[in-house]
Amino acid sequence: MTADEYADRVRAWAAELRAGGTATWTRFVEDSPTTPAPTGIGPLPGAAQLEVVRRLADVPDVAGLPDFAGLADLVLGTPGPGRGLVDVPLPWPGASTGATASSIGTPPVAPEKLPAEELLRVCTGALVRLLADEPRSPERRPSRPWRPWRKGFTLLGAPTTVDLVRGALLAGGLREGGGSRTTYLVLGGPLDELMAQRWSARVRAGAALRWQRMWRIAETHDRVPPGIALPTLAGHLAGEFDPARVHVVVAPDTATTLGLVGEILGVSLEPVGDRYDALATDLLRRVNPVLTLAVGDDARRELVSRVWPEIAAGEQSGPLGVPARQDDWAVATGERMASTLAGARYAVHGDPAVVVPTRRPGVRRAPRPDDVLAHALRVIGRAWERHHASAGSSTAAGTAAGTERKGRG
Repeated sequence: MTADEYADRVRAWAAELRAGGTATWTRFVEDSPTTPAPTGIGPLPGAAQLEVVRRLADVPDVAGLPDFAGLADLVLGTPGPGRGLVDVPLPWPGASTGATASSIGTPPVAPEKLPAEELLRVCTGALVRLLADEPRSPERRPSRPWRPWRKGFTLLGAPTTVDLVRGALLAGGLREGGGSRTTYLVLGGPLDELMAQRWSARVRAGAALRWQRMWRIAETHDRVPPGIALPTLAGHLAGEFDPARVHVVVAPDTATTLGLVGEILGVSLEPVGDRYDALATDLLRRVNPVLTLAVGDDARRELVSRVWPEIAAGEQSGPLGVPARQDDWAVATGERMASTLAGARYAVHGDPAVVVPTRRPGVRRAPRPDDVLAHALRVIGRAWERHHASAGSSTAAGTAAGTERKGRG
């Protein structure tokens, strides 16, 4: 097989993928034994880019999107950022010469057998391009009823739980902020879940921190990150304000937390469920460095704040467990926190022992790359849908403006 024949076959497969085909390279070669007519010139698309397009076409929610060929072109023309395999050639059964038989560089790999990390590099590059083109729009905050006779509140502690509880309280007409009647609530739960929520918050703020590294840092310094150090937070508040206004709420899930908060504030609140976003967080920590270079840190923060619900949507990954190497440290640290809370001079609602992580068999110790990849494909699909809708509305607005100018003329 000559290099030209190899190139023509790769381009033919790329054309089939652009049209929504889902056949693997191996199947395509088996089903198309003859070399097709030349279909183009220029650099060949990479094996990882081709495989990402194939997998996008295999996702039901993505395959039916408008202009799938445009999405395919974006992916095929996007290099994967960071370190990884370089110019992976596609294998040709029985080939002994030509492009795929070189002994220099990366050996041939069937695209469907590429590691998930390599495909995630391509997803990262494509997602950065789509996010960087997101239209800027002012954030609209819905108005909420305010009942001035009710207590104000200030929430600290587990970031995701704080967000969910804050939304329920504001929807119930309570006021957030300081003042002489403010009740300070420090929200907590199992230490592994506290760490997962802290990890998500840090990544959304711009960090590129891995889950395992955050635990290694905490163990090395023998210290829980300050934002979720429940005894320290509550102790500081009790020292600065009346301890009777400080309440620590320790519960295994958000619904129980919200129920306890409602009892403390004397209100009845609509129930909310837990939210897990480990896959979205792991995807975003890959995107952050490249997106910051593309749009700047301030724009990245505003953008992530606006599109985070779309990035995290549809995830049903469940909780993350403590990495195996930090398991003993996590249990010992949780026991110390529980002991301090039990002897505190401020109110503690719930069982302080909930803070101690439970040793659970079969728990995920870190996000699996294959799971992150599957989530990334859906996120790219949603970002493309927004991109296509925005491009369509811009074209329509331009056409309308042109028509109006002609009418005035």
